[in-house]
Amino acid sequence: LLPSKDSYDKRVKFVNLMERLLNAEWPDHDIKANVFGSSVNDLGTSSSDVDLCITTAWNGLRNVRVLAKLFRKCGMQHVVCVPRAKVPIVRLFDPELQLSCDINVNNTIALQNTKMIKTYVALDSRVRPLIMTIKHWTKQRSLNDAGKYNVCVSNGGTLSSYTWTCMIINFLQQRQPPILPVLHKIESEGKDEDYFYDDVEKLKDFGLANKESLGGLLFAFFRRFAIEFDYDEQVVSVRQGRYLTKKEKGWDTGRNKMSLCVEEPFNVGRNLGNSADIASVHGLRCEFQRFLDLLIAGDDLEFICSLYQ
Repeated sequence: LLPSKDSYDKRVKFVNLMERLLNAEWPDHDIKANVFGSSVNDLGTSSSDVDLCITTAWNGLRNVRVLAKLFRKCGMQHVVCVPRAKVPIVRLFDPELQLSCDINVNNTIALQNTKMIKTYVALDSRVRPLIMTIKHWTKQRSLNDAGKYNVCVSNGGTLSSYTWTCMIINFLQQRQPPILPVLHKIESEGKDEDYFYDDVEKLKDFGLANKESLGGLLFAFFRRFAIEFDYDEQVVSVRQGRYLTKKEKGWDTGRNKMSLCVEEPFNVGRNLGNSADIASVHGLRCEFQRFLDLLIAGDDLEFICSLYQ
């Protein structure tokens, strides 16, 4: 599942191209193209899209429509501008390098998210295969798009890959004994909100006391969200390494009351689960139960992860 060298080289070439295009069009503004997400957090494959965060102190790119106009002019295909999203983006396809890309401007929290996930993945050899297996299931069952029509579960979106990853990390933080630490709580006194501990070498043996197999963890994850998790009351929190209550978060009214609640680790007022509406959450719970039932029945992963028809 690891990306090939050719795939890596294409991504480097693409990022360099983007940076050249932007600085040629708007010189003297020190525009940087920063990769985030699965391409750099060790959860990507050769088929993964590229996620780019454009950083600049210049305000001229705040309206992402100007980016879309430039990319069309430069020969990019399938250029779609989504200016009213929570994080405005431009989507495009590079026909020469055969890469799809989502681009935002100055959403630097995404860069911090990526570093955090990369750190967690490096801490235990079970983390990456567990996340990759669940990500494959979400893709096959149409459960991994936070902003797209979804025939599987509802007319709304479901959950982003980042949200799924946070759910899995929190699950591993709560195993007994824990497999993953709570990075936001280690040596955190007096630190900024975007701080987390990232010394992998000092934490590399953290989860050794837990002897659960990958298969056992997979079963336990689906049991957790099919049966044990209280969707009406609980909030997933990577930052705290436990479940919070909707009441203590102030999420027991309005839309969050009926939502799956997953706290954004660096922006704790944001519910990552809000991308899934009520019908989507019901569909997700049905899919968790389906996976668990089929696993108990002895079906193999290939069948359980069959493409949703």
